[in-house]
Amino acid sequence: MAKAVGVQLRSGIKIYDFKQPSEEIKIGDFVLVDTIHDEEVGSVRYINKTVKQTKDQPLKDIVKVLTERDTERLRRLKLDHSGYIDIFHKKVDEHKLDMKFVDFEFSLDGEKVTFYFTADSRVDFRNLVRDLSRQLQKTVLLRQMGQRDEARILDGFGPCGRPICCKSFLTRLENISMDMVREQYEGSRNASKVSGICGKLMCCLSFERENGGSKAKS
Repeated sequence: MAKAVGVQLRSGIKIYDFKQPSEEIKIGDFVLVDTIHDEEVGSVRYINKTVKQTKDQPLKDIVKVLTERDTERLRRLKLDHSGYIDIFHKKVDEHKLDMKFVDFEFSLDGEKVTFYFTADSRVDFRNLVRDLSRQLQKTVLLRQMGQRDEARILDGFGPCGRPICCKSFLTRLENISMDMVREQYEGSRNASKVSGICGKLMCCLSFERENGGSKAKS
């Protein structure tokens, strides 16, 4: 058995377990971790989780717990290069690609920039990446994400007036079905009553159902 911390990456809601470092670490800390997409920065969502570690599936180490100086450097890099957003839009138009910009971030060394976007279908962006890399003189990565992931990054408030669930506390996305809608919104035909700011069925329909949420009238 081993102690693990849960790290949520910028690119999605799912939380991944990493080996808990010997140094002090707190919920809310930013850490650098090694992923299939190279090193990424994520935030710590829980600590001291006991997990079973096997030889086939060992927990990965956290590369580094970011210091205040590190996080300030990332903030300044993004602020100083805000013009990258306009360049991204211009290049997308030039390549006639159907994709919507969400956000961008730098690697800790400032040599790599990752652009996040949404699209209705898979996009062949290989030529766009090469073009952006040449102009920015950086290693460029593009990451497609879903509408719920976009909402988590952009943040906001739900119809209930509270911060959206995927930003405030949800750690995984459940399948939301129309059966849940029918159970909790009796007779409702108004899509706005059951849709979140992402345009998808509200995530709360799932956990409210599990906790015996009462039906709402239309």
